[in-house]
Amino acid sequence: MSRTLIIATLSLLATTVQGVELPEVVTACIEKNSPASGSVQTIELRARDRSGYEQVLQADTYLKRTPGSPARILMHFNEPADIRGARFLIIENSPQNDMYMYMPGLFKVRKITSKRISSSILGTDFSYEDYERLHGVFSDLRAEQADDALLGGRPVHVINSYPEADSGYDRITTYIDVETCVSLRTELFEKDQQLRKVLTINADDIRNEGNIFIPHALLMKDLRDKTETRMIVEDVHIDVPLEDALFDPEQLKKIKVPAIQAD
Repeated sequence: MSRTLIIATLSLLATTVQGVELPEVVTACIEKNSPASGSVQTIELRARDRSGYEQVLQADTYLKRTPGSPARILMHFNEPADIRGARFLIIENSPQNDMYMYMPGLFKVRKITSKRISSSILGTDFSYEDYERLHGVFSDLRAEQADDALLGGRPVHVINSYPEADSGYDRITTYIDVETCVSLRTELFEKDQQLRKVLTINADDIRNEGNIFIPHALLMKDLRDKTETRMIVEDVHIDVPLEDALFDPEQLKKIKVPAIQAD
Protein backbone atom coordinates (compact mmCIF):
# COMPACT_ATOMS: atom_id res chain seq x y z
CA MET A 1 0.00 0.00 0.00
CA SER A 2 1.29 3.50 -0.78
CA ARG A 3 0.51 6.71 1.07
CA THR A 4 1.33 10.36 0.53
CA LEU A 5 3.64 11.67 3.21
CA ILE A 6 4.06 15.42 3.14
CA ILE A 7 7.28 16.18 4.97
CA ALA A 8 8.23 19.76 4.27
CA THR A 9 8.35 22.97 2.85
CA LEU A 10 7.90 25.33 -0.13
CA SER A 11 4.24 24.55 -0.31
CA LEU A 12 4.32 20.90 0.71
CA LEU A 13 7.06 18.35 1.02
CA ALA A 14 5.42 15.12 0.02
CA THR A 15 6.69 11.70 -0.87
CA THR A 16 5.16 8.33 -1.60
CA VAL A 17 5.92 5.86 1.16
CA GLN A 18 5.64 2.23 0.12
CA GLY A 19 5.08 -0.70 2.44
CA VAL A 20 4.65 1.51 5.51
CA GLU A 21 1.54 2.15 7.59
CA LEU A 22 1.81 5.49 9.31
CA PRO A 23 -0.62 6.39 12.12
CA GLU A 24 -3.87 7.94 10.95
CA VAL A 25 -3.17 11.11 12.92
CA VAL A 26 -0.11 11.75 10.72
CA THR A 27 -1.75 10.98 7.38
CA ALA A 28 -4.84 13.02 8.31
CA CYS A 29 -2.65 16.00 9.17
CA ILE A 30 -0.89 15.67 5.83
CA GLU A 31 -3.99 15.25 3.70
CA LYS A 32 -5.81 18.29 5.09
CA ASN A 33 -2.86 20.50 4.13
CA SER A 34 -2.78 19.41 0.46
CA PRO A 35 -4.00 21.57 -2.45
CA ALA A 36 -6.52 19.84 -4.71
CA SER A 37 -4.61 20.40 -7.94
CA GLY A 38 -1.39 22.34 -7.41
CA SER A 39 0.06 25.81 -6.99
CA VAL A 40 2.03 28.61 -8.62
CA GLN A 41 4.64 30.60 -6.73
CA THR A 42 7.22 33.33 -7.12
CA ILE A 43 10.36 32.59 -5.15
CA GLU A 44 13.72 34.19 -4.42
CA LEU A 45 16.85 32.14 -3.72
CA ARG A 46 19.74 33.76 -1.86
CA ALA A 47 22.78 31.46 -2.11
CA ARG A 48 25.73 32.41 0.10
CA ASP A 49 29.16 30.77 -0.16
CA ARG A 50 31.66 30.29 2.68
CA SER A 51 33.32 33.68 1.93
CA GLY A 52 29.99 35.48 2.41
CA TYR A 53 29.40 36.24 -1.28
CA GLU A 54 25.68 36.07 -2.06
CA GLN A 55 24.04 35.22 -5.39
CA VAL A 56 20.36 36.11 -5.78
CA LEU A 57 18.08 34.15 -8.13
CA GLN A 58 14.40 34.74 -8.84
CA ALA A 59 12.07 32.13 -10.29
CA ASP A 60 8.43 31.18 -10.83
CA THR A 61 7.34 27.63 -10.02
CA TYR A 62 4.32 25.75 -11.36
CA LEU A 63 3.06 22.57 -9.70
CA LYS A 64 0.27 20.42 -11.14
CA ARG A 65 -1.43 17.37 -9.66
CA THR A 66 -4.45 15.68 -11.23
CA PRO A 67 -6.05 12.34 -10.33
CA GLY A 68 -4.64 9.50 -12.40
CA SER A 69 -1.75 11.58 -13.77
CA PRO A 70 1.83 12.06 -12.56
CA ALA A 71 2.68 15.13 -10.52
CA ARG A 72 4.65 17.70 -12.51
CA ILE A 73 6.61 20.79 -11.58
CA LEU A 74 8.28 23.48 -13.68
CA MET A 75 10.77 26.03 -12.35
CA HIS A 76 11.36 29.03 -14.63
CA PHE A 77 14.22 31.42 -13.77
CA ASN A 78 13.81 35.16 -14.36
CA GLU A 79 16.95 36.52 -12.66
CA PRO A 80 19.89 37.01 -12.85
CA ALA A 81 20.12 38.03 -16.48
CA ASP A 82 22.75 35.42 -17.43
CA ILE A 83 20.36 32.53 -16.65
CA ARG A 84 17.07 34.23 -17.56
CA GLY A 85 14.82 31.71 -19.29
CA ALA A 86 16.47 28.65 -17.73
CA ARG A 87 13.92 25.95 -16.87
CA PHE A 88 13.89 22.85 -14.72
CA LEU A 89 11.14 20.25 -15.16
CA ILE A 90 10.25 17.26 -12.99
CA ILE A 91 7.71 14.61 -14.01
CA GLU A 92 6.74 11.99 -11.45
CA ASN A 93 7.60 8.48 -12.62
CA SER A 94 8.47 5.09 -11.19
CA PRO A 95 10.96 3.84 -10.19
CA GLN A 96 12.62 7.22 -10.79
CA ASN A 97 11.27 10.62 -11.73
CA ASP A 98 12.09 12.18 -15.10
CA MET A 99 14.00 15.48 -14.83
CA TYR A 100 14.97 17.92 -17.57
CA MET A 101 17.01 21.13 -17.63
CA TYR A 102 17.00 23.82 -20.30
CA MET A 103 19.72 26.49 -20.39
CA PRO A 104 19.21 29.25 -22.99
CA GLY A 105 22.96 29.57 -23.58
CA LEU A 106 23.16 25.93 -24.64
CA PHE A 107 19.97 25.96 -26.77
CA LYS A 108 19.13 22.41 -25.81
CA VAL A 109 17.12 20.41 -23.30
CA ARG A 110 19.21 18.03 -21.17
CA LYS A 111 17.80 15.09 -19.23
CA ILE A 112 19.15 14.79 -15.69
CA THR A 113 20.51 11.30 -15.02
CA SER A 114 20.62 9.49 -11.68
CA LYS A 115 24.36 10.23 -11.48
CA ARG A 116 23.63 13.96 -11.39
CA ILE A 117 20.67 14.16 -9.00
CA SER A 118 22.98 15.21 -6.16
CA SER A 119 24.39 18.11 -8.21
CA SER A 120 23.62 21.71 -7.28
CA ILE A 121 20.91 23.63 -9.10
CA LEU A 122 22.59 26.74 -10.50
CA GLY A 123 24.99 27.17 -7.58
CA THR A 124 22.41 26.92 -4.78
CA ASP A 125 22.47 24.49 -1.85
CA PHE A 126 19.47 22.65 -3.31
CA SER A 127 20.36 19.63 -5.42
CA TYR A 128 18.04 18.23 -8.08
CA GLU A 129 17.10 15.55 -5.58
CA ASP A 130 16.41 18.10 -2.83
CA TYR A 131 14.13 20.04 -5.13
CA GLU A 132 12.00 17.10 -6.18
CA ARG A 133 11.52 16.20 -2.52
CA LEU A 134 10.68 19.82 -1.76
CA HIS A 135 7.73 19.74 -4.14
CA GLY A 136 6.40 16.30 -3.32
CA VAL A 137 7.24 14.36 -6.47
CA PHE A 138 9.59 11.79 -5.02
CA SER A 139 8.77 8.11 -4.75
CA ASP A 140 10.02 4.77 -3.44
CA LEU A 141 11.07 5.60 0.12
CA ARG A 142 10.82 3.40 3.14
CA ALA A 143 9.63 5.33 6.17
CA GLU A 144 8.85 4.87 9.82
CA GLN A 145 7.51 7.08 12.57
CA ALA A 146 9.67 7.73 15.63
CA ASP A 147 8.36 9.03 18.95
CA ASP A 148 6.71 12.45 18.86
CA ALA A 149 8.89 15.25 20.22
CA LEU A 150 9.08 18.98 20.94
CA LEU A 151 10.94 21.34 18.61
CA GLY A 152 11.26 24.92 19.79
CA GLY A 153 8.45 24.23 22.22
CA ARG A 154 6.10 22.99 19.47
CA PRO A 155 4.83 19.38 19.31
CA VAL A 156 6.09 17.56 16.19
CA HIS A 157 5.70 14.18 14.52
CA VAL A 158 9.11 12.64 13.73
CA ILE A 159 9.52 10.60 10.52
CA ASN A 160 12.62 8.73 9.35
CA SER A 161 12.75 8.04 5.60
CA TYR A 162 15.24 5.82 3.78
CA PRO A 163 15.90 6.59 0.08
CA GLU A 164 16.95 4.12 -2.57
CA ALA A 165 20.61 3.33 -3.31
CA ASP A 166 20.98 5.91 -6.11
CA SER A 167 20.11 8.75 -3.71
CA GLY A 168 22.74 11.05 -2.26
CA TYR A 169 21.32 10.31 1.19
CA ASP A 170 21.03 7.31 3.50
CA ARG A 171 18.39 8.76 5.81
CA ILE A 172 16.11 11.78 6.01
CA THR A 173 14.56 12.81 9.32
CA THR A 174 11.69 15.30 9.31
CA TYR A 175 9.93 17.02 12.17
CA ILE A 176 6.31 17.79 11.18
CA ASP A 177 4.55 20.50 13.15
CA VAL A 178 1.36 19.05 14.66
CA GLU A 179 -0.54 22.34 14.39
CA THR A 180 0.25 23.32 10.77
CA CYS A 181 1.37 19.97 9.25
CA VAL A 182 4.49 21.68 7.86
CA SER A 183 7.96 20.31 8.55
CA LEU A 184 9.93 22.68 10.76
CA ARG A 185 13.20 20.81 10.30
CA THR A 186 14.55 18.28 7.79
CA GLU A 187 17.89 16.56 8.37
CA LEU A 188 19.60 14.91 5.38
CA PHE A 189 22.21 12.27 6.21
CA GLU A 190 24.81 10.98 3.76
CA LYS A 191 26.45 7.58 3.83
CA ASP A 192 27.70 6.44 7.25
CA GLN A 193 24.97 8.59 8.86
CA GLN A 194 26.94 11.82 8.36
CA LEU A 195 24.63 14.84 8.65
CA ARG A 196 25.18 16.78 5.41
CA LYS A 197 22.33 19.31 5.17
CA VAL A 198 19.65 20.80 7.40
CA LEU A 199 16.52 22.54 6.10
CA THR A 200 14.73 24.69 8.68
CA ILE A 201 11.52 26.72 8.80
CA ASN A 202 10.56 29.23 11.47
CA ALA A 203 6.96 28.72 12.58
CA ASP A 204 6.47 32.51 12.38
CA ASP A 205 7.08 32.30 8.60
CA ILE A 206 4.17 29.88 8.03
CA ARG A 207 1.02 31.50 6.64
CA ASN A 208 -2.46 30.26 5.88
CA GLU A 209 -3.08 30.42 2.11
CA GLY A 210 -6.54 29.23 1.08
CA ASN A 211 -6.85 27.03 4.19
CA ILE A 212 -3.43 25.50 3.56
CA PHE A 213 -0.38 26.32 5.67
CA ILE A 214 2.61 27.35 3.55
CA PRO A 215 6.06 28.41 4.75
CA HIS A 216 7.25 31.68 3.21
CA ALA A 217 10.91 31.40 4.20
CA LEU A 218 13.22 28.35 4.30
CA LEU A 219 16.90 27.98 5.05
CA MET A 220 19.03 25.14 3.65
CA LYS A 221 22.48 24.78 5.20
CA ASP A 222 25.23 22.57 3.81
CA LEU A 223 27.25 21.63 6.89
CA ARG A 224 30.15 20.12 4.94
CA ASP A 225 30.68 22.97 2.48
CA LYS A 226 29.70 25.70 4.99
CA THR A 227 27.28 27.32 2.55
CA GLU A 228 23.60 28.19 2.78
CA THR A 229 20.64 29.13 0.60
CA ARG A 230 17.62 31.03 1.84
CA MET A 231 14.40 30.54 -0.12
CA ILE A 232 11.73 33.22 0.16
CA VAL A 233 8.22 32.67 -1.20
CA GLU A 234 7.15 36.10 -2.40
CA ASP A 235 3.77 35.16 -3.87
CA VAL A 236 1.62 32.02 -3.96
CA HIS A 237 -1.66 30.94 -5.55
CA ILE A 238 -3.38 27.66 -4.73
CA ASP A 239 -5.35 25.43 -7.15
CA VAL A 240 -4.66 27.46 -10.28
CA PRO A 241 -5.55 25.71 -13.59
CA LEU A 242 -2.43 24.99 -15.67
CA GLU A 243 -2.17 23.64 -19.23
CA ASP A 244 -0.50 20.24 -19.71
CA ALA A 245 1.70 21.70 -22.46
CA LEU A 246 3.55 23.72 -19.81
CA PHE A 247 5.06 20.44 -18.56
CA ASP A 248 5.91 18.84 -21.92
CA PRO A 249 9.69 18.19 -22.24
CA GLU A 250 9.47 18.62 -26.02
CA GLN A 251 8.16 22.15 -25.55
CA LEU A 252 10.50 23.13 -22.72
CA LYS A 253 12.55 25.46 -24.95
CA LYS A 254 9.67 27.33 -26.52
CA ILE A 255 6.57 27.17 -24.32
CA LYS A 256 5.37 30.55 -23.10
CA VAL A 257 5.33 30.55 -19.32
CA PRO A 258 2.26 32.26 -17.82
CA ALA A 259 2.96 35.32 -15.71
CA ILE A 260 2.14 35.09 -12.02
CA GLN A 261 -0.12 37.92 -10.98
CA ALA A 262 0.94 39.48 -7.68
CA ASP A 263 -1.71 39.76 -4.98
